[in-house]
Amino acid sequence: MDHRPFRRIRQPTTPLERGLFRLYQLVSPGTLFVTICFIGYVVIGFSLSFVGIYEPAYPVMGFTDPFFTILSFLTGLFISTMSGTLAVLTLLLSPNDSKANFVVMVSFIALGFGAATMRVTFGAVQACLAEIVISLQ
Repeated sequence: MDHRPFRRIRQPTTPLERGLFRLYQLVSPGTLFVTICFIGYVVIGFSLSFVGIYEPAYPVMGFTDPFFTILSFLTGLFISTMSGTLAVLTLLLSPNDSKANFVVMVSFIALGFGAATMRVTFGAVQACLAEIVISLQ
């Protein structure tokens, strides 16, 4: 077992590896931004609705709340994309490493959570987007 703290990992060389690496670089800041927006909406929306300042026609943080459902769907989408590309990149670039196996395991767990979030909120997001399209006509 290698106990060195930092080990040189093989650099992405094939077009698939470079594309996945670029996708991971693009999705990581997006995941951070969408997750911060989602958590901010949950905290601020709950606080303002609890105080009585923010009282929309729909229940806050319910499946009829368009901001909550769209932000949670986007959070699940970005988390799934980021963790999926991280798992595949780790499998491609360092396949026989105990640290890499841990990264792959945690990435697959995150992929499952992101996909479950998308699955739960897909119907509400689809209905919300259908209402928006109908109101534009």
